[in-house]
Amino acid sequence: MTDDKQIATLPPIEELHNEVVRSPRTGEPRRPAVLLVAAILLQLAVAATAVAYAHHWWLAVHPSSYPTSARLIAWIEPDPGKWLSLTLEAALAAATVLAAGAAGVAGFQAWNGWRWSRWAGLVAVGLVGGYLAITSTWVVPALALTVLGAALLFLPPVARYFHDQDRVRAERPELYRRPERVFYGRLPRFR
Repeated sequence: MTDDKQIATLPPIEELHNEVVRSPRTGEPRRPAVLLVAAILLQLAVAATAVAYAHHWWLAVHPSSYPTSARLIAWIEPDPGKWLSLTLEAALAAATVLAAGAAGVAGFQAWNGWRWSRWAGLVAVGLVGGYLAITSTWVVPALALTVLGAALLFLPPVARYFHDQDRVRAERPELYRRPERVFYGRLPRFR
C-alpha cells in the first residue's frame, strides 16, 4: 500500500506592496474626498468669520447701534470715537484675523498633508469660539463650520493620507553623482 500522500498547500501569498498610491497628475498621494470637504469647510469658516465681522462693522458705524454691535463693546461701554472705542475696534479686528487665520491655516495645511493641521483645527475651534464669545451670534455658523472641518481631519482616511504624505516626504531623491571622466572635443566615433 504505497499511497502517495501529498501535502496540501495554499498558493503563495501575494507580495505586499507597501507603496504609496500617487496621483498621476501631481505625483503626490491621492487626497481623500473627506479631506476636500474638511478643507472647504474650514475655508468657508474663514468667510463666515469675515461676514460676522462685516456685520459688526456695519453696526459699529452707526452711533445708534454701536453700543450693541459686539458683546465686548456692550460690556465695556466706551464712548464712540474715543481712544477706548478705537482700541476695542482694533482688538476686535485682531481677534477676527486670529480666529479666521487659524481656521484658514488648518484647512490649507491639511490639504498640504501636514499632520499638525489636526491640532491647528482644534486651536481654530477654540479661537473661533472665543471670537463668538466677544462678538455676536453671527459667528455661530463660522464656529459650526470650524468644528465640522476640524472633526473631519481626525477621520481614518485623512490619517492615512497624512501617513502617506509623511512617507513621501521621507523619500530622498537620488543625489547627483559627478561623472568620473568628462570628455571634451569631438567624440572619437565622429573623427
